[in-house]
Amino acid sequence: MLSSFVGCQPIYKPDLVVYGFELLFRSGAGNLASFEDGDRATAALIMSVFTDIGLDNIVGDCPAFINVTRNFILDGHALSLPRDRVVLEVLEDIRPDPEIIDGLRSLSSQGYRIALDDFVYSPQMEPLIDVADIVKVELPAIDDNVLPRHVELLRKSNVQLLAEKIETHKEFESCRELEFDFYQGFFLSKPQVVSGKSIPGSRIAAVQLIGQLADPDVDVDDVVKTMRTDPSLCYKLLKYINSAAGGHTQPVESLTAAITHMGLRRLQSFTIFTLFATGTDAKPIQLIVTAMTRGRMCELLSIAQGNSHPETYFLAGLFSTLDALLDQPLQQALSAVPLAEPISNAILNAEGPLAAVLTCVLNYEQGEFESVGLPDVDADGIRSAYIDAVTWARKLSADVAPQ
Repeated sequence: MLSSFVGCQPIYKPDLVVYGFELLFRSGAGNLASFEDGDRATAALIMSVFTDIGLDNIVGDCPAFINVTRNFILDGHALSLPRDRVVLEVLEDIRPDPEIIDGLRSLSSQGYRIALDDFVYSPQMEPLIDVADIVKVELPAIDDNVLPRHVELLRKSNVQLLAEKIETHKEFESCRELEFDFYQGFFLSKPQVVSGKSIPGSRIAAVQLIGQLADPDVDVDDVVKTMRTDPSLCYKLLKYINSAAGGHTQPVESLTAAITHMGLRRLQSFTIFTLFATGTDAKPIQLIVTAMTRGRMCELLSIAQGNSHPETYFLAGLFSTLDALLDQPLQQALSAVPLAEPISNAILNAEGPLAAVLTCVLNYEQGEFESVGLPDVDADGIRSAYIDAVTWARKLSADVAPQ
């Protein structure tokens, strides 16, 4: 079996609710170059996802977009996939000859959804458009002044349009004006506004509390003191503890009792979701899941390396997203919480003992698998850390996110 990295990138609806995920894969040894390797990698990905990991652990109940090769289509292998759970992505190097068109029509007639990957319109590609359900328009390959015409031509067909490789919120808003149906890219991992915006005073306690809880030697009394500076956070915690989700049926008489019942690690997760998922500037839940996944993967990799303080790695991963979560420059966002120098140095400068782990995680998250690597952790260990982190973060988003 070909060892492969397995990752996923979210695909969003216009309201930034997640529609589905594209599954990503590469050989652990680097990028796959040959045609035959593409077939083997697709098979390896499918075996990993459907037998080793479990599709639900990666994408939940969302559809999974899976790249398929010409051979995979024509040899009937796609029929092994559940038609209600997948979208088959036709790679951009597949030409629309009669054989491939017939193969795709057959799959479509049997209930499979077809997407065209990295698509740039040309008249000779129209036979593919006619059998597709979704066309993924590759933004970097199309000039801004040509894009509206490109969209107009595609709209003549009965397809949904997905704007892919969106890097900034400006690009996202431009595509939303053109009424794309779906959106994919790293635009959510970057700040929407990088002005002089400061953190509201009511949220500073929560940011400080997250950092405080990363200390394995933190004292509960110190946590209580910090929480007392934010009555809203105290209220939400007590309300959560007494809810069905909190699993506590008796009245909680003190913050100390509430914190002891919840546990410090779960309190940290609760605080993160409270900080970023509520209020007038609430963030899309997937961005918060991404932040939690990044932190947890850093922590798991540090454990695999034998580091003595994995909590600091969790914080490095989590707070590396703080610019996007707070919509302000990263250095300014980090100044609100007293981080240890190794953590801030890894985040801001990619330097120090934590930087190698954080860089590995960032490369994995962005699908740059040829740059993924870490001393003392093999490819399978890195992949397992990612899958475990995704599963953990998804569960927390369901169990802990404030209602």
